[in-house]
Amino acid sequence: MQISVIPEPKRIIEDGGGAAKAAVIERKIDQKLQEEEYRLRLNKDGISIAGGSERACLYAEATIEQLKVQCPERLPCLTIEDRPSHPWRAFHIDCARHFFPSDELKKMIKMCAHFKMNRFHWHFMDDQGWRIECSRYPLLHQIGAVRKGDHFGCYHSEEIEDRYYTRDEVKEIVSYCESLGIEVVPEVDMPGHATAILAAYPELGCHGKKMEVATRQGIFRDILCCGKEEVFTFIENVLDDLMDLFPSKYFHIGGDEAPKERWKKCPLCQKRMEQEGLANMQQLQGYMENRIAAYLKERGRMAVVWNEAANGGNLDPDTIVQLWIEDKEHMVEYHLAKGGKAILSPVKNCYCDYPYGVTSLETVYQLDDSPGELAEVKDRILGTECLAWTEYIRDAGKLETMCWPRYAASAEVGWCGKERPGYLSFEKRLKALLPLFEAYGIQITEESGWVLPEEEAKRQKEEFQKNFSEESREELKKVQEEI
Repeated sequence: MQISVIPEPKRIIEDGGGAAKAAVIERKIDQKLQEEEYRLRLNKDGISIAGGSERACLYAEATIEQLKVQCPERLPCLTIEDRPSHPWRAFHIDCARHFFPSDELKKMIKMCAHFKMNRFHWHFMDDQGWRIECSRYPLLHQIGAVRKGDHFGCYHSEEIEDRYYTRDEVKEIVSYCESLGIEVVPEVDMPGHATAILAAYPELGCHGKKMEVATRQGIFRDILCCGKEEVFTFIENVLDDLMDLFPSKYFHIGGDEAPKERWKKCPLCQKRMEQEGLANMQQLQGYMENRIAAYLKERGRMAVVWNEAANGGNLDPDTIVQLWIEDKEHMVEYHLAKGGKAILSPVKNCYCDYPYGVTSLETVYQLDDSPGELAEVKDRILGTECLAWTEYIRDAGKLETMCWPRYAASAEVGWCGKERPGYLSFEKRLKALLPLFEAYGIQITEESGWVLPEEEAKRQKEEFQKNFSEESREELKKVQEEI
């Protein structure tokens, strides 16, 4: 009998005819198996599950659920032996630009867990809002969470956004993720994307001027000052506050899109460069990221950064680099050659906030998980991550249809790696599993929208580009030159 499982298992052995009993008769941890490896046996006596960990047993249970969707009356007798190709199979949701209630996050988390993703990258702060209650610096959520309007792209509203997650809500979400075998990776971006922080505590910027939380998309010139010791004290205290909420081994500390104009004019930043013997602004950022990474390391945590943070060439090799933008100077390759590790999230294949006409389901599936330019150091690649930025995603229904089924494709890329069976196979199996999305209450993009005809793809792309005026494009170009 033909069965469909996503991600595609490493090995399926059919055990002849007959029906398997649906009851689980054995569920055990087998130390001989790898941490995320599982073995699943269905026969006439019942179902046996063995996993290298509790998480692996959960993967086996997800597989059983997929089999039951296809064979509700008569489960086939078979054995499945499976394990992932990559240890990092993450999904990302931006709750800074637009807030999504806990119940909606839980729906998304549960669906991702079903497809054997193992990390939730929670982006809860940016220029447009800080969305977690902070006990040590309450102005972060009292002021930093309040955005006086929504002017992203072509959309304009004066509606105030002032929501944030309480500490109890955060703990509940973290606990929920743990029950599903998912580790939450929180992100505090630094030194850039800090407008919401500076709105609450302007003295942490180079010039100390009062500002408001940003109401539009973009890259902003005001960033955290690297010359003031009080900035590092603030960051360390905030991280301590977050470590009370997040037991994760990994903490994302951003590092992307940080213009250096303010640093160039700041006497304290210039003094810091001189004192530390740094050659340029990129190395000054590397110094900052390294100080924070060292602080986390002392507390048993590991830092993750976006790939621009490696541009100075002085990033600590223990810091994990997340590759999202083109690595023109081969600094990620250099970082990996020094012993560093990387996560792959290239815009072309992993940005699920782009319309399907720009990033089709097939494009997500076709991500090269060991690209040629990193061939010499491909063993340093931890895995993959798909992302949903929410400048143009304002409600739960939109979030779900933009992510699904693209997140399922990303899950198979991370799980199967080079051994994935191909897009046509994936699409066929996906169609057989569509009832799962209904069962989980997830709105999914209809089949006709997965890979669009050329004309419709062009129309969607042109419509999406209207969000970026010529003036904003020119401003963005200027700011990027300062990064």
